[in-house]
Amino acid sequence: MKKFRNKITVAVLTMVMLSCSDNFLELQPQQSVADTQALTTLEDFKSAITGVYNDLSNSDYYGRYFILIPDVMSDDVKQNSQANRVRNYAEYVATRADDDAEDIWEVMYEANVAANAIINSEVEVPAAVQADKDHIVGEAYALRGLIYFDMVRLFAQSYQFTADASHLGVPIVLKFDQLSTPARNTVAEVYAQVISDMQKALTLMKDTPRSGNTATLSATAVKALLARVYLYKADWANAEAMATEVINSGKYSLVSNANYVSSWSSDYSSESIFEISMTPSDNRGSDALGRMYIVEGYGDYLPSDDVYSLIPAGDARQGLYKPDPGLSGAFAPFRMNKYPSVKGEDNTKVIRLSEMYLIRAEARAMKSSPDEPGARADVNEIRLRGLPTATPIASSGPALLDDIARERRIELAFEGQRLWDLMRKKQGVVRNQCTSPICSIPYPNDRFVLPIPQAEIDANPVIQPNPGY
Repeated sequence: MKKFRNKITVAVLTMVMLSCSDNFLELQPQQSVADTQALTTLEDFKSAITGVYNDLSNSDYYGRYFILIPDVMSDDVKQNSQANRVRNYAEYVATRADDDAEDIWEVMYEANVAANAIINSEVEVPAAVQADKDHIVGEAYALRGLIYFDMVRLFAQSYQFTADASHLGVPIVLKFDQLSTPARNTVAEVYAQVISDMQKALTLMKDTPRSGNTATLSATAVKALLARVYLYKADWANAEAMATEVINSGKYSLVSNANYVSSWSSDYSSESIFEISMTPSDNRGSDALGRMYIVEGYGDYLPSDDVYSLIPAGDARQGLYKPDPGLSGAFAPFRMNKYPSVKGEDNTKVIRLSEMYLIRAEARAMKSSPDEPGARADVNEIRLRGLPTATPIASSGPALLDDIARERRIELAFEGQRLWDLMRKKQGVVRNQCTSPICSIPYPNDRFVLPIPQAEIDANPVIQPNPGY
């Protein structure tokens, strides 16, 4: 990572208040110093962890591309006629010189280095605030785990690609070393690090987020992230256990049918477990995720009929699909309205309670001794929230797995997970309503992952490129 060494040196940070509505902090770098030298007081730790959250809000991360790119590579999204941004990913023609892959790689490692500075600091604080510092260090562990989980999904094949997940993942860098040229760890090693970091976080964190809302992590939110990690790893017992702990915590409740659509234009709903704060000061503007979809923005990408056709008539989730009379032919009829702010001021909802029910449903159906009644009950929680008059599912066996996958696809559409759901199930992408030059991408495929950036390959003699690039 030589290319990024000057950029990822941890900075001395000062706190700048953002809008009083969410009381969140944004940091401005003042001068570069060695990582742990920047942290001397509890306020420094607060500033530093806020810097990690700010990295997550970057347009090259949860602010736009981490959500958008895997979705345009899937079958839930179709290109509009004038699509110009990330088109090379939608058409599977990206190269190692791609700027977007390089920018994503860079911001993720910058966030990782900032988290490492907090984790590795040996600064002692007064006993009266030790628990507060411990919580922040726990947040850093959890966020580092999330960053590596996100990186390994973008830049490596799924855990199931090889029998023991021994294929190449991403480099694990746990300490700042200006001279290091790290090699890629295996996917199994990356997942082990992710789980270790999140489990360590649980030993340090309180169960109340510092921000007073879900813009910062609590211990229960970390359990939700772990549930997702275990699902992707096909560790069904732990996925079920973590999801159950979150559901049973009583801290979250499903948004009502009547409020479902409006919840996407408001922050910190009862269903939100963790979301990335996006404020006017973030000023995503033309870089906003919503601009990629809505007519008031670029409108580069549209929802495919493939996913819309799965939603029962009258289901509240149909309200997220906005008819646009300006669309015609294969591009008609809808815009996607899950990110309605053209300025990018909608918080990015990283994980919600509905996903916990869907994770638990899949885990219950897939574990060695399936709990099909429990799985059906979980699916029906989400299905009947969308349409209270719907007929509850009563399926079993493969049909139950199909029902779970269908409900998951409907509920989590355009949240960046569809491609990875296909990959972990070893399924290809089939675009039945296709507006792209490429309509069928079989599994396995080298192009289901992003390229290791050429700049990284040039700077690091031991890193291996992804096959196919």
